[in-house]
Amino acid sequence: MSEQKEYRKIEDAIINLLDVELQENALKFAAYLNENELAPISLPYKMDNGRTVGVKIPHNGYYLGWMLVRENGEWLFQIFNFLDFGENIHSDEKDEDFKKTVHDHVSICGAPCHDECWRAKDVKIFGKEFKSVCSQHSHDFVNPDGKTIEHIKKLIEYSKKTTPYIQQYHPAHL
Repeated sequence: MSEQKEYRKIEDAIINLLDVELQENALKFAAYLNENELAPISLPYKMDNGRTVGVKIPHNGYYLGWMLVRENGEWLFQIFNFLDFGENIHSDEKDEDFKKTVHDHVSICGAPCHDECWRAKDVKIFGKEFKSVCSQHSHDFVNPDGKTIEHIKKLIEYSKKTTPYIQQYHPAHL
């Protein structure tokens, strides 16, 4: 992206920046977003001095997460709202592989970070306790395979049923 190419859709960035083997999963995920009324409401924006193209994923006036495509040839998804899978919410989830995938992507607060955020919380996520969970980001799901994408979709469905943490930075009202 050193030439600062403009993209009209995230799919254009996927095709231009990713190798063929990564394009398939990234395009399938973008199609899932479009088919489930989670399509970005604006053109992709640039981050990291133009080395990353991203779109935020809207739902009910908030953002659930974002999909990013990086100049270095990787794509990723990041959920914004782990904090509302709280104490008793979804603790009955039976899919252990799914829960492990989620637990592996919980981000512990590394304060201070941007905007002097200190909004970490102790929470239980799908039955497992975590101390000082970041209120802004999950760990990146980098170049997820088909099975991980299915877990991401399930996580998005859970996110759609929650109310965003009031002090969270990213899912501000649209």
